[in-house]
Amino acid sequence: MYVETDFLMGLAKQDDWLQDAALDALEKYDDIHTSITAYTEFFVVAYDPEAADYTVDIGRVVADLVELVPVQPPEHEEAVLTAAVLAAEQGFTPFDAIHAGIAIVTDESVLSTEQDYDTIELDRIPLDELGS
Repeated sequence: MYVETDFLMGLAKQDDWLQDAALDALEKYDDIHTSITAYTEFFVVAYDPEAADYTVDIGRVVADLVELVPVQPPEHEEAVLTAAVLAAEQGFTPFDAIHAGIAIVTDESVLSTEQDYDTIELDRIPLDELGS
């Protein structure tokens, strides 16, 4: 069964009005899973403390959440876990972390102006240096 971001938030927050429902659903349904999109939205909410009434240790919480709510397809799960580390340890924004996670997992270069990718030795081709 596919779940979206409210489900993830219900599990991640210490005191969420959906927490009991989410925990019950984990017991009731066998194949609960989600997408990289739901985790990206989770990153965005967790990244902006002004938009939320709580704080989240994104690196720890995402690793725990993925155990309960895996990402399909599996390659995207690896990208989400990589992105969580980049957000927590390197200070990457949610979208930059997800993009880097995908590039790392797929072993691809990234065509971008984002110089933060250079700090993790991701093969970045500077977009702003192309075309003249």
